[in-house]
Amino acid sequence: MAVIKPFRALRYNPDKVGDLSKVMAPPYDVISPEFQQELYLRHPNNIIRLILGKTLPGDEPGNDRYARAAEHLEKWQKEGVFVRDITPSIYFYTQEYKLKSGMTRTRKGFIALSKLEEFGKGAVMPHERTLSGPKADRLELMKACRANLSCIFALYPEAEGVSRQETISSILLSAAKGEPIIEVVGDDGVVNRLWKIDDAEVIGSVTEAMKDKSLFIADGHHRYETALNYRNLMLEATKDPTGEEPFNYVMMYFASMDDEGLDIFPTHRVVHSLRDFDAKGFLAKCREYFDVEEFSLDDKQEATQRELFLKKLVDNGGRIRFGLYVNGINAYYLLTLKSSDIMDKVFGSTIPDEYKVLDVTVLHALVLDRLLGIGREAQERQENLIYIKDMDEALEQGKAGANQLTFLMNPTKIKDVRKISEARLLMPQKSTYFYPKLLSGLTINPLWD
Repeated sequence: MAVIKPFRALRYNPDKVGDLSKVMAPPYDVISPEFQQELYLRHPNNIIRLILGKTLPGDEPGNDRYARAAEHLEKWQKEGVFVRDITPSIYFYTQEYKLKSGMTRTRKGFIALSKLEEFGKGAVMPHERTLSGPKADRLELMKACRANLSCIFALYPEAEGVSRQETISSILLSAAKGEPIIEVVGDDGVVNRLWKIDDAEVIGSVTEAMKDKSLFIADGHHRYETALNYRNLMLEATKDPTGEEPFNYVMMYFASMDDEGLDIFPTHRVVHSLRDFDAKGFLAKCREYFDVEEFSLDDKQEATQRELFLKKLVDNGGRIRFGLYVNGINAYYLLTLKSSDIMDKVFGSTIPDEYKVLDVTVLHALVLDRLLGIGREAQERQENLIYIKDMDEALEQGKAGANQLTFLMNPTKIKDVRKISEARLLMPQKSTYFYPKLLSGLTINPLWD
């Protein structure tokens, strides 16, 4: 059972900061050092100083980016840069964006608090593996600031038989009267709108409707596990805890799995620095397991071949397929798994059946691990892997320096995310890229009440 409740958010005061778009930022884990600097220069109160502060020479425990984030948070409250809502509310949040095709879409969801649960013991389910480094980093930040600075992104399934007018999004859309309290365009061109809803009847309807939901973490696995770790630390230091202390909850954005504006984009893989790599030998190994189709790229027909290659990559007929570019060979390749029982023959019962039908796990288990020798631990450390969201950038990177192979992926489907989560399994890192990303700086959840 999903337990959610309203909260009194800390929000930027436009009377103090002016243009709210100047103080927002994407999630911390998609911000490059160059963009971090740009956000620092954009506005002295930009949320970047909280979610991803700079590391400076001479930093030490108690005098580091985590301590500076806490100082900024306290100072900005005293100065009125942040103000706290008086009444507990939930926040209806829409994101309007354009696809490359030119089609405009809008994803609808809401921000509220979700009661923390250990994975596998309640309604909250992950789908991707996490790493210890990011969790340690986020825990230090949470201990210093005692706040949820960004939202976890969770998906919920709609109940069967519920009409479109009775969905949670429809309830909130009807309640979102007047102009939004925030309307800003992010650096990605997405229009972000936020409405504050404090009507007790509406909140009651939403919290009641969420009770029978399972929650699937879409984005923010590291931050959710960090919130769990912080809760456990606080429980150890709390005498006679009630279970309702603020640290038992985490700020979360909820969106329906059936929302028409929900998109998953692929993340492509570039392999580099493999010792004694033999491109022709690798392609020969691939032909044992895959139907390999070559698209030659001589100067006269490169554009035509590229268009045909990308069309066939997407039109996979339901088969497991990914694209390949090999540095040094002027061609693209399509790798299509020969038959559905290949993974059974290779791995037997050593990996779950749910993994055997996913493009991303076939790539990681069969190609990266078995054929290229990049084991799971090396994959998690990203020793020979670069993850790139944009396909054109991935292909360009694939031609550079020590980069040897570029794998182009199709997006993971929502139904597969749900299937993996319900089976209590985890996908490899970067299996999903939910778009658009949530904007940081819309709401902050204090944990000090």
